Amino acid sequence: MNDKIALVSCSGLSPLGLVVRAASVELALENENIVAACITEYSAQPNNCSPILDDAKIVTITGCGDDCAGVILNEKDAGAVKNISADSVVKAYDLNPLDAVRLDEDGEKAVVILKRYILKELEEL
Repeated sequence: MNDKIALVSCSGLSPLGLVVRAASVELALENENIVAACITEYSAQPNNCSPILDDAKIVTITGCGDDCAGVILNEKDAGAVKNISADSVVKAYDLNPLDAVRLDEDGEKAVVILKRYILKELEEL
């Protein structure tokens, strides 16, 4: 995994949205080739995406079935090379984060598990 990776994550106001944002930002802080990208920034731009995506492989991390990040990027012709469903990862470990403001015990566990899963998926790119 030497290429630059842009994690474009869910920004929803649900407990899982918080988990996704925390995992994405932590991965970006811990890995020099990963950046956490803000989907809200891209949705606010009329016809384009941020230059940060120009030379990066884009991976979306969804919090629910709506896949807002993927939809917004597709509308701007900046599709992702991979989509990771945080919901399915968290459910596979029988975790149920309940707080949308602060990570509760299940939320903290979910961040750790999701980060591991994302890194494993990035190795295959």
